[in-house]
This record gives sequence, structure tokens and C-alpha cells, in this order.
Amino acid sequence: MDQSRRIESDPVGPAVSGEDDARPAGRAEAKVVVLGSVATGAKWSSLLDRVRGAAHYIREVEDRAQDYEIRVQELVEQVRADLRDADAKVRAAEQRTDAAQAEAALLIRAADERARLAEERAASAEEWLRRISETIESEFVVEPAARRTGTSGS
Repeated sequence: MDQSRRIESDPVGPAVSGEDDARPAGRAEAKVVVLGSVATGAKWSSLLDRVRGAAHYIREVEDRAQDYEIRVQELVEQVRADLRDADAKVRAAEQRTDAAQAEAALLIRAADERARLAEERAASAEEWLRRISETIESEFVVEPAARRTGTSGS
């Protein structure tokens, strides 16, 4: 016994037909299976089991998705904390760099000042050496002849 019949699409409404008669041109054919018998208790029970199985599977998928979402949130928070830590370390390093640069600038200025003072002392010492040399040459005049022989004129 054939439990299914063919149903055709009709532009006005669906028509049920059990035979293959000629269809007007341009009409789409739709095939639908219609059960001829009423479902038994075993079929309904099987359907309920499948629905329960599908619902159980969906709950498991949702639970896994929720677990993944929680893990992602934890990872995002950890990344944010790591970024905050890295930012704090960068700021601390920048502060240390600024302090080191300021200290280096002070040391350079102090060294420049010491070098300037040393140059002034050297210039003063050179001036005194020049004066001493001029005084020696003017006070201890050695005559040119005596210089040649190495004797003094006394």
C-alpha cells in the first residue's frame, strides 16, 4: 500500500493529485511526502527521545560556549592587567631615564665649570710663568760674550 501522494503547487492554492497529469508550462513542481498512517506510540516516544537528545546536546553546547566565554573574559582581563603592568613599567623607566638625563646634565655642567676653572688657572699659571721668565731674563742678564765662553765677567 502506497502511503504517500504527490502534491503539486498551484498558483491559487495547493492541489492534491494522485496521478501524473500534464501540468501547465512554467509551473514549478513541489514534492511533499504525506504520511498516510497515524504515528504510533513508539514513533512519538522515539520523537520525544530525539527532542530530549537534541535539547541535551544544545545545553552541552551552550555550557561549553559559556565556559569558553568565561575563559575568554579571564584572558581579556589578564591581558588588560598585563598591559597596565607594562604601562606602569614603561612610565617608571621613563621617569628613571628623565632622572638620569637630569643628573647627567648636572654632572656635565659641573664638569664644564671645573674645566673652565682649570683653564683659568692654567692661563693664570702661564701668565705667572711668563712674568717669572721675563724677570729672570731681565734681572740676571748674561752678556753675549760670556754666554759663548760660559764664564761670567767678574
